[in-house]
Amino acid sequence: MKRLLTFVIFLFAICSIKAQSNSNDTLIIVDNIELIGNKVTVDRILFREITFRPGDTLRMTQFRKMMIKSQENLMNTSLFNFVTITDILQSEGHDIAHYKTSITVVERWYIWPLPIFELAERNFNTWWETKDLNMINYGFFLTWDNFRGRKEQLKLLLQFGYDEKLGFSYDIPYINKKQTLGLNFGFSQKKNHASSYITKNNQVQRIRLEDGHAKKTYEAFLSLGLRPDIHQTHFLEMSYNELHFSDTLLMLNPMYYQGEDNTAQYFKLSYFLKSDHRDYKSYPLKGYYFDLLIEKLGFGLFKGTEINLINAKANIRKFWTLSKRWYVAGSLTGRIGNKGQHPYFVSTGLGYGNSYIRGYEYYVIDGQDYGLIKTDIKFALIPQRVSVLKFIPTDKFNKIPWAVYISLFGDAGFAPGNGYNGNTLQDELLLGYGLGLNLVTYYDMVFRIEYSFNKMGESGIFIHFVSSI
Repeated sequence: MKRLLTFVIFLFAICSIKAQSNSNDTLIIVDNIELIGNKVTVDRILFREITFRPGDTLRMTQFRKMMIKSQENLMNTSLFNFVTITDILQSEGHDIAHYKTSITVVERWYIWPLPIFELAERNFNTWWETKDLNMINYGFFLTWDNFRGRKEQLKLLLQFGYDEKLGFSYDIPYINKKQTLGLNFGFSQKKNHASSYITKNNQVQRIRLEDGHAKKTYEAFLSLGLRPDIHQTHFLEMSYNELHFSDTLLMLNPMYYQGEDNTAQYFKLSYFLKSDHRDYKSYPLKGYYFDLLIEKLGFGLFKGTEINLINAKANIRKFWTLSKRWYVAGSLTGRIGNKGQHPYFVSTGLGYGNSYIRGYEYYVIDGQDYGLIKTDIKFALIPQRVSVLKFIPTDKFNKIPWAVYISLFGDAGFAPGNGYNGNTLQDELLLGYGLGLNLVTYYDMVFRIEYSFNKMGESGIFIHFVSSI
């Protein structure tokens, strides 16, 4: 009986605490939302990312969560260096309170007329291996972010060197009143004196023509975007592609392109789905992300092109916050393509973009199909802080948020293949692991230096400029 009485008292205490907690969860009304600091960005662009509206009636706990989510959404637009959301009590009654919300932003610098000086390699590490000065691009690049204050982006490109490029694109994220439909269009011209032509011993082989171009590429595209809510985005894109190859390129590798002449023409239709629930997209620490890309190259409209390729690629990433300074992240990427003999220039697999295994930066594993797993354990060596450079007069540059993380990582990848030309990494389970030091700072900049090991017993220091996952 005594035990039963003790249990009843304990149960009553728990219920009382819960009731008290609920009673403290005040019902509030959002009277007003004040925007401060958006001198360029129009109000409706900010309101598109804010998850509550004037007149909403909410519980205080729900309101706090929505404030945090709105702050993350606004930062992920890449329009602002800082976003601060505060609530101000206006009046308080017995059953309900009235609040005003103040949202202060520090806008970024949006116009970047920059000289181009970049490496024409898959990553910095492969260039550093040869230090070939011919593998350098230079020129002029103009990016106007937040064009007209409506989150639009205008790009102009004039580039020389290894890759000669001329390009233009215009991205309009919202073309309707509900801000759900967007439009993107542009064209590009690319001429290469040098080009990769085959993969041998797991490495790309190149030729360089001093007179003339090894390859010329022309592309025009039109893309329609649909963003029905904060997290989901759909893109449907149609592009026209025309490529011209030199005789030397096709003689060195007859499988580079098997068309009737030296010109490939094809339309490409692609669908891209993105579901983004990360806290900060440049270096996420919590949340998840998923995307799906389906591409169809060639519709039989141009005689003799012989390109008939379908690819489907999916990527999922998950981020956990274990404690105040410990974090875990993992990703799974897979791609499949239709069977058959496809031209070499559309048969890139692992080793390109962000689809690589750490420790294998010097290698590529060609193929239409592959799978890739990446894992990270991170510790915030220096949690995010803000340094102020008083000698810089504008707040677009003088406040620098930065943080330093150390990481322990492990990756695994697999790409089926026949192992021709000494490409021994095909059809093998590849493992890479190591330690990293990551610096994260403003304007979405990430600097990673890692010491990695691979399955072949090789190790080395590698440098990257984007988040690993």
